[in-house]
Amino acid sequence: MRNSIEVNGLVVSIDNSGCIGTKEHDIVQVPNEVTAYFTARTAILEQLCAGAIPVQLLMANFSGDEVWSEYEQGFKRAFSEMGLGMPPLMGSSETNFQSLQSAVSLTMLGKKQFERNTDRCEFYVIGEPLVGNDVIENPHKIAQLNEVYEGLINGFIQVIWPTGSKGVGAEITRFTGECYTADVNLTDSAGPSCAVLAAVKKEHEETFLHSITAPVNKLIKVKE
Repeated sequence: MRNSIEVNGLVVSIDNSGCIGTKEHDIVQVPNEVTAYFTARTAILEQLCAGAIPVQLLMANFSGDEVWSEYEQGFKRAFSEMGLGMPPLMGSSETNFQSLQSAVSLTMLGKKQFERNTDRCEFYVIGEPLVGNDVIENPHKIAQLNEVYEGLINGFIQVIWPTGSKGVGAEITRFTGECYTADVNLTDSAGPSCAVLAAVKKEHEETFLHSITAPVNKLIKVKE
């Protein structure tokens, strides 16, 4: 597991977003549904990394009760991409005070569905590191949630590993246990897991490469 934890048989993952939305002082101006989609997407990828499928959602909404339904629609969109219904959603909204900027946090509880390892696998980066407005302007460069999910379910992707604000390079060693490099920027923030590391069995490489529409780069082992 990357940033999720396991508690009493349930996998717990969380992601949050701040200063992104429709409020006047938000740094990135996008519909609240878009903010929620990418927040859910990251938390889902953490679940899939742990071999789990979400069964319950918990939202902490700091943007005001009036945007709850917009956030909910964004969450639904993420699950719909994978052909899944959204799990039950509960949580709380800040209604005592009006925040100047948007903020939302989403926790997911999931159940383990598969257990795999990276033995005899080749490693790839799906997508490119993007953050802020670059995420909105370059959707074709983002690892697609449905393609990653289908790859895991169909078995030609063995394991995935999301990347985030620390960059792709910081996650490669955590994922592989060895030193690799790749033909992508290794230090830039990957934002809401726009780039995802994947372990693929050699016999499934061709199927994998034909199934992914985002840019794909193979990890190259660094010679000692």
